Amino acid sequence: MTAEAPASPATAAGDAHAGARPAGARERAAWADFARGVSVVLVVLMHLYFLHYTWFFRGEDGAAVVKSVLDFTSPLRMPLFFLVSGFLASRAVERSWGSSLHGRIVQPVYLFVLWLGVNIAIDVWRAALGVRGEVSPWEYFTDNLLWPQTTLWYLYALVLFFTVTRLTRDVPAPVVVIVGTMVSIIGTTFVDGLAQNLLRSFVFYALASRAPQVIDWIVASVAALRAWPALLLVLGAGAGYAALTALYLELWVDFGLYLLAGAAGVLFGLVLSARIGGHILVAPVRYLGRHTLPIFLVHPFVFIAANDILAENPDLADAILDDQTLLIAYPWLLLLITLGLSVGLEALAELLGLRALFSLPRWKQRASGP
Repeated sequence: MTAEAPASPATAAGDAHAGARPAGARERAAWADFARGVSVVLVVLMHLYFLHYTWFFRGEDGAAVVKSVLDFTSPLRMPLFFLVSGFLASRAVERSWGSSLHGRIVQPVYLFVLWLGVNIAIDVWRAALGVRGEVSPWEYFTDNLLWPQTTLWYLYALVLFFTVTRLTRDVPAPVVVIVGTMVSIIGTTFVDGLAQNLLRSFVFYALASRAPQVIDWIVASVAALRAWPALLLVLGAGAGYAALTALYLELWVDFGLYLLAGAAGVLFGLVLSARIGGHILVAPVRYLGRHTLPIFLVHPFVFIAANDILAENPDLADAILDDQTLLIAYPWLLLLITLGLSVGLEALAELLGLRALFSLPRWKQRASGP
């Protein structure tokens, strides 16, 4: 599947605080689920645009709207996702290797290898149908094990980030965050692709996993505000993020500006999530936030299928082009369909006894630790 799609950013299974929760944990779970839900929707929209929409409708009405949303949320998507992932991994960082090995290392590696195999199988099948070029399964597999080239890279990142933060847990948190920030600022000027994504994201994971009390304090402080002060704080944080992002998009330079915009975006995301994350109206977003794993694993295949359908049926693509309303609505409709199919497939797998598609088999769980 990688020959046709650029690697892009994209939660790992087991992202949950272990042990007893203090009072207020329900609210924190709500804000975290909401924040992850927002992140995964933005990631899927990005992949929809680059893996599918631009192949057939680049430059058409509707593309500019989607591209504007993606540009504006670029410094927010993965920093917010990895900040929440780091926050949810913070207790595991403090535990022994044995007690955290299953959820933070073994399971993501298992899912990475399993779904890499799914990628290979589908590409080989599509090659046999003549809808893509030939595939060398073994080369594909080894190349991706060494350096991920698919949307599965986020699993690779979560294992790498947890390992680094766990190995450096005796190093003061400010030192880890400062060094991570310096490496991010300097490194991203010399690399691109996956390496750049990793460097840009690590500092947010490290901050939240090593200093979760900072995140707790922000969320609790915002939640305790009265309505008008909270509204002003949300608007202020949003305005700061918008200004920094606009500056980045105008200059397209990344010597710390992208990271600064990402920090503003994360603050805005935290403030907004703390304030509205528990509201009943955003329950669907929270639901998506609790099911990010199947969404990340499944959604690229929906776009590959959509590509094949439109390529084999050019009249259908022409019909979409001829209807301006449909053309504008198409990416948003496909986004909803993709999210529904992804979580629906997980539910179906559960009913059919195929939970191993999305979670380490139980016998493996027992063998690898508690």
